This record gives sequence, structure tokens and C-alpha cells, in this order.
Amino acid sequence: MLYRFVALALLAGVTACATGCAEQPAQGQPVVHHPLLYRTYANDVVAPRAPPPFVIEAVQLRRGYVWIHSFYRWDGHDFVAVPGHWEPEKPGYRYVDARWEQHRDGWHFRPGRWLEL
Repeated sequence: MLYRFVALALLAGVTACATGCAEQPAQGQPVVHHPLLYRTYANDVVAPRAPPPFVIEAVQLRRGYVWIHSFYRWDGHDFVAVPGHWEPEKPGYRYVDARWEQHRDGWHFRPGRWLEL
């Protein structure tokens, strides 16, 4: 009996995860079903093709500043180059450059950010 209960609970959990999530609609709005991990990728910029090759920039070290590498952003139709620039250092943090990651539905943009050391 215990095995059946555990199996039923596990089946219910797997079914709930596999079907995704539904948001509560506002009055008169239809129910919208989203795939699993929707919230993780909801605000992503997704390009249908790979970005152009990464450009290596030769820069001189500048004390007290961090070089933010250039990258390509997606404008909805094509990639647009964003030039690199200097940012003041943030004590106790390190900078991670922007990058593109390939997923099944296209190329997802990950903006640059400061990470705590």
C-alpha cells in the first residue's frame, strides 16, 4: 500500500512538472500555459542564429578600471555591435562579460554583470 501511495505521489509530481505552469488570469482574460522554466527565460533576448565571431580588442591596462569587452546585441532583425568601454572597478566584485548561449530555441543573450568575490 505504501509503495502505491509513493508511486502515485511521484506520478502526480512528475505530471505537474511536465505540464508546465499556468498563471492566474485577470478577470475576463484567457488562461496562459507556459512551459517549465518559463520564468527563467521569460525576459531573454533570443536570436534565431549565431552571433558574429567575438572581436578581440587590444587595450592598455588602466589602473582603477575594468575593460568591458564589446559584444553584439540583437535588435529583432540583425546583430548590432556594441563597442567596449572602461568601467570603474568595484571593490569586492569582478566583472563577467556579456555572452551568447545556444539553447534548443535559439541563441540567448546573457548581459555582463558584476559578481561578488
